[in-house]
Amino acid sequence: MIFLDTDIISFYHFAVKNVVDKVNELLDNNKQICITVINKYEILRGHKWKENKQKEHLFRMFMADCDIFTIDDLVIEIASDIYADLRKKGITIDEGDILIAAIVIANNGTLVTNNTKHFENIEQLRVVNWL
Repeated sequence: MIFLDTDIISFYHFAVKNVVDKVNELLDNNKQICITVINKYEILRGHKWKENKQKEHLFRMFMADCDIFTIDDLVIEIASDIYADLRKKGITIDEGDILIAAIVIANNGTLVTNNTKHFENIEQLRVVNWL
């Protein structure tokens, strides 16, 4: 499963060619596009804060083609392990990124992001960058 990070979803909506081509390729081949509930929150909060109803509407249409994965007990266990491992190494990252990574790992997915630095120290996480 391919999970799109918040930045990739934004690049898709800003019509960045590489990202649009990859998303369209997945859709054309009936591949599952996934996002996490954290990514949904990050995108919606931005559109609502900026009161951008048009972009909010486009995002809601985009979500209709996606599977949205939530937080469950397995995700919490994985996120807690990630947090503890990183802290022991003296590394801190955003809690949202930890939860995104945990959701992806729990669902045996691959995270597509341009923010590879945010996720590079999470050993179990598969990350690719379409840019």
